[in-house]
Amino acid sequence: MLRALSEAGFSDTRARRAVVHALCDAQTGATPADLLARGRSVHAGLGQVTVYRTLEILEQLGLVRKLHQDDGCSSYAASSTGHAHHVICRTCHAAVEFEGCSIDNVLRQVSARTGYSVDSHFLELFGLCPSCRRKK
Repeated sequence: MLRALSEAGFSDTRARRAVVHALCDAQTGATPADLLARGRSVHAGLGQVTVYRTLEILEQLGLVRKLHQDDGCSSYAASSTGHAHHVICRTCHAAVEFEGCSIDNVLRQVSARTGYSVDSHFLELFGLCPSCRRKK
């Protein structure tokens, strides 16, 4: 991620490195608040605005994916290559990426009903992860 930021013309600052390292260390999706707390352990001067700006840049470059939580909040996860989607735990907000969504028929139906030419989509499923299911 750091190399991609540099190659895209963005400066390599301690604050951006702290955000990238915090994001890479997160095993699941991380909220901006999570990234701020983790990033401050690497760079104490990291600010909230820098976290949001860095996430915005990383998202524009396709390096992170924004995960929409069912409570209206968002978290972020490092992107893999290719087209993928997420299943997100309603309790702990852990996110797992999966490939394949076979919704071509739905997209054709939506296009036919609305007249829109659908050219992209994202799919997020919500439920309970195995760990949270065991706790209940």
